[in-house]
Formats: sequence, structure tokens, C-alpha cells
Amino acid sequence: MRNVFLLVFAFVLFFNEKAFSLTPIPADPQCILNWPQNTWRDSRFEVFSWDRFPEIVIFDTVSFDMQARLFKRLAFFAEKAGFRGRLAHCAEIADLHGWNAHNYRAEDLAVFFQTARDTNFPLLDEEWELEYILYRAGVLRWDSASQRILPGRGAVLSISRERSHFNLRTRFMNHEVFHGLYFIDEDFRIFSRQRWEAFPEFARRFFIAWLEVQEYDTNYEFLVINEFMGHILQYPVANAAWYFGQHLPNTILRRSPRHSVYFPEREERTREGNRFWPDLARVFTAEAEAFSAYVNQRWGLAAGRVWR
Repeated sequence: MRNVFLLVFAFVLFFNEKAFSLTPIPADPQCILNWPQNTWRDSRFEVFSWDRFPEIVIFDTVSFDMQARLFKRLAFFAEKAGFRGRLAHCAEIADLHGWNAHNYRAEDLAVFFQTARDTNFPLLDEEWELEYILYRAGVLRWDSASQRILPGRGAVLSISRERSHFNLRTRFMNHEVFHGLYFIDEDFRIFSRQRWEAFPEFARRFFIAWLEVQEYDTNYEFLVINEFMGHILQYPVANAAWYFGQHLPNTILRRSPRHSVYFPEREERTREGNRFWPDLARVFTAEAEAFSAYVNQRWGLAAGRVWR
């Protein structure tokens, strides 16, 4: 198996030496958003590491299709209901949506690639490239004694340039970077769990309904809490009332009206006539304030801002 492992790497390296030579460029998340695409070392994607937390690797891809070739199967393996923990062939998930941005911790990455190796599962060339880049970055490591892939330290994140105006890319960057911190920092995970467990039951039910609509595996509590934190911190605190009180519930109504049973009873109308749930706006705004205060005290960051 070790020989097969080396042969596949050699094969992909032969056809795409440029990608295999990529060592992540240290950069601030804001710099990554503004990085000139014409200076990318590979026209398909560029690879960075957060300068403050170099174990967090960040891909910026030229398109959603390229991003999917790198990460879509990981999304299903690590997070999707009905798929988590198993490898899906491309044909099985071809018509299913992955994500427009991604985040995976070292532990899940190691299990994914080791499972592929144990089962002789056919990976895409881009997935082999991803694995090799993660070895170079220290997110994965090869254990010679056990002949197995083990987690190193850190995580990989991804955003894309396709049809992404700057505000949307900023939102994706905020969301994914806070996931990266969640993966590498135990105190942040403890804080997030404590906030989730103390969160009002009606608001927890609503948020889980939103994750179900997106087809997350909501039985995986680690993932649920991670997404709870990421959604709360992706926007500035001032946006929380609109996002959780208006945008998300109306999105749920459009996509899956049956999930409206998890909405609070009290409903109002905004001045523009939009449906609005004030109790959701209230509790999520308070939560955004608490999370923003925590990341500000800890790292000098804030809800909706992952740079100082």
C-alpha cells in the first residue's frame, strides 16, 4: 500500500508539478480577499496560511467547480446527513450541493484520506494534490511505524472567486476563519459549547431546523455547535437581528415550509412589510454580542471582522 501511495503521488506530480510545489503564503485574511489573482502561482487556486495562526491553511479557488473538485467529497464525508463517515463516488453526489465555502480540521482530513487508502477509493487528482499540500503544511503527517496518515495540527479552509462580490467573500472568510479558530483552540470550543447549552431551547430548535434545511448531520453535536458559532460571528453584531430574525426564517420558509413549526409564535412585520420574528432577533443579537466580546478580548477580533 505504501508503494501505491508513492506511485499515485508521483503520477499526479508528473502532470502538475506546479501545484505540488505550493507552500502556503503567510497572509492576513483581509490581504487574501484582496490578493491579485493574476499573481497566483497556479491559475486554478492559490494557497495561503493565516499569518497569525500558520496552521490554518486557506485556499482561494478560481471557481466553485474547482473548489468542488478539491473539497466537495470532503463536505459529504465530514458534514452531510446520510453521508457522514463514508466516501461517496462523484456520480452519487453530482446533482447534490456541497458548500460555497469549506472548513475541515486535521482529524477529519486524516480519516478521509486514510479511509480512501484503506478501501482503494479513487480520488480525484485535485484531492491528491490537496493531500500533498496539507502534508507540506503540517496539517497531515505520515506515521512510518503504523504506515498510516495521522492528523498534524490545524485545519484547511476555502473560499472562491466565482460570482462572489467582495461583501459575500468577506462573509465567507469570516465564517470559515472562525471555524479554523474553533478547530485549533480548546478554550474557544468550551466557550462555544457553554453558550450553546445555555441558549434558549426555542432558538436552538430553530437553528437546528436551519441546519437540517441545509442537510447538515444534526446528530453530530460538535458540528452543530461549530456552525452555531460560525453563523453568529460571520456578520457584525448590528446585522444579527436582520439575519436571524428575518433572513434565515424567510429562507427556511422558501426552501422547506414544514420547518416553520420550529419558529416562535410571535411574528411581526418590518416597515417594508417583511415577515420578522422579534424573539429570534433578540436572543441571537445577545449571543452575537457575547461571542464578539469573547473573540475581541481573546484575539482582538470581532463579529464580522477577522483582522485587527
